[in-house]
Amino acid sequence: MRFRSRFSHWCLSVCVLAFLLEVSAGSTLLAQAKAKPKAKPEPPVPVPTRRITIDKVDPTIKSQVLTSAAKIDKLIDANYLKTKTKPNDMTSDDQFVRRVYIDITGTIPTYKQTRSFLINTDKEKRTKLIDTLLNDEGYARNLYNYWADILRLRDREVTNNAPGKLYNEWVREHLEHNTPYDRWVSEMLTAEGKYLDNPATGYLLRDSGMPLDSMNNTVRIFLGTQIGCAQCHDHPFDKWKRKEFYEVAAFTFGTSTRRGAGDKRFGGGNVVNKMRDELKKIDDKFDGGGKYNRFLQGNLIEVYDNGAKLALPQDYQYDDAKPKAMVNPKTIFDPQPVISKGDTPRVIFAKWLTSPQNPRFAKTIANRLWKRLFGIGQIEPVDDMKDETVAENPELMDFLTSEMVRLKFDVKEYLRIILNTKAYQREATHAEVQASDDYHFQGPVLRRMTPEQVWDSFITLAVWDPEKYQTEPAKVQGELLDLDLSKATAEEIMKRDIELRATQAGKVRDARNKDYTYKGQLLAYASELPSPMPAGHFLRQFGQSDRESIEASSEEGSVPQVLQMFNGTITHMILHEKSLMYHTVTEAKKPEERINVIFMTILSRRPTEEERKIALDEIAKHDAGGYGNVIWSLVNTREFLFIQ
Repeated sequence: MRFRSRFSHWCLSVCVLAFLLEVSAGSTLLAQAKAKPKAKPEPPVPVPTRRITIDKVDPTIKSQVLTSAAKIDKLIDANYLKTKTKPNDMTSDDQFVRRVYIDITGTIPTYKQTRSFLINTDKEKRTKLIDTLLNDEGYARNLYNYWADILRLRDREVTNNAPGKLYNEWVREHLEHNTPYDRWVSEMLTAEGKYLDNPATGYLLRDSGMPLDSMNNTVRIFLGTQIGCAQCHDHPFDKWKRKEFYEVAAFTFGTSTRRGAGDKRFGGGNVVNKMRDELKKIDDKFDGGGKYNRFLQGNLIEVYDNGAKLALPQDYQYDDAKPKAMVNPKTIFDPQPVISKGDTPRVIFAKWLTSPQNPRFAKTIANRLWKRLFGIGQIEPVDDMKDETVAENPELMDFLTSEMVRLKFDVKEYLRIILNTKAYQREATHAEVQASDDYHFQGPVLRRMTPEQVWDSFITLAVWDPEKYQTEPAKVQGELLDLDLSKATAEEIMKRDIELRATQAGKVRDARNKDYTYKGQLLAYASELPSPMPAGHFLRQFGQSDRESIEASSEEGSVPQVLQMFNGTITHMILHEKSLMYHTVTEAKKPEERINVIFMTILSRRPTEEERKIALDEIAKHDAGGYGNVIWSLVNTREFLFIQ
């Protein structure tokens, strides 16, 4: 390791000077900061929160977990012999603890968590730590960030006048409760009713007005197959015919996402226009425009089946059907669905898609989650399987798929098995591995943390008890917006609008954020920040998706990332005297002890003798500034940003 002594010293001097200038009396920077007492203290502003309950792993099936993990290792070991591959060595405890914290909770461990694990002599400590972390709130936060990228979750809106936070929170709660994956997906595909009453409808609303694109995305996400090219012509690189695309799209084509303002349930006439006329009479600031649209238009957003049939387009160019011909629903894989009396086409499709007999559903999620932990899938790309696609280890892929079915799509227990394998607990492969390479899983591939994991790791370094911060529960907004337009009055809407604006006013926001704000930046875990963040935010600069397309996040390097790491706000805050990092280091008394603390906090390991000597020299030259230089240097290493 090489410390950038001259540059880091200059940079830290600037940082320290900036800190001294910016810290003013009464300003609250981190969770330990305290405001100046007021002569007449005002009553605290109520800050609503939601109850978080994390579903636990099942302790009674531990032996089965280890048996399944051993079976995976047996299949991988056989493949090593077949391919003449030498597996990587097993990880050391410090490598393992850092990796498993990042992979499960999405952040590096704290100094105390690392130290506790390293001094533990229990032979089963790895298995026990895996269970502990799977039972932690961080598990759900990390998995939520993963699915936010796939499902393109946006806080601002899921569709016009429908706040996205309701759907996003619904997704989050199902991950917290560990809802079986097949049931979770089925609920999204079959959801009906008004969005404000049933946020699960948000999945279909995400592509509102684009039924063909919606089906294309559904097949890609949940069946690992891309059929989008067949919207316009027979697929040039796969077997899919244009007619087949329209046949599967016919299952969900007859799904509406909005009621008309003139629907008879509202009593006749255009309810939106009538309500606007009433609002003009009582609100002298109402300009007749969109001021109340989130109430008026938002309460028209509803998912229901309208019975509409899909027809082939007028430019249909193949001999197997005529242009404008009506299309009967048909799935793209056998077995074809079993139709029960009263089932709508959408329900039939959801039952077929999530069935254990569907050859692609269990395989797709099993492969996706394998890639989450190893950095590369058994099948690549994970969302472009074809009939001729062969997994790197077919016997292993079949076993992983069967395990997902055996577990009844319990994602947490599936991950628990993989985490307990020797293969996962081997050292990372540092050689560059492309998705097209024939990789035999000597260990996970070296990979950079996701944007959210990098950010959350900095939060872990800086903030005291960051898990205590919680974004405003979606129900606060949802309950105020939700009303029956057939009964609502202008006075009620105006009153609710005033209440809603009050909940979003500065007082409430400041009361929630005051202990977690530094230089105007909210220091909270990524899952508690708006999704996505604005373009200039650290998360976006490190590759967070704009949520416009599926899995569009990036782990590539860039110049803005370098500038952020060298001299950005996020590196300033971990050196501040009120940060957890500062407190943890200064709690140790001797320079040698402090160096150990710094390395174990940032890299989850003790320094080598060479590193210790370099660090001691830096501290001898620059005293307190030397500690800052060492910290700054370590967070700018590849070792910090990458999952070993």
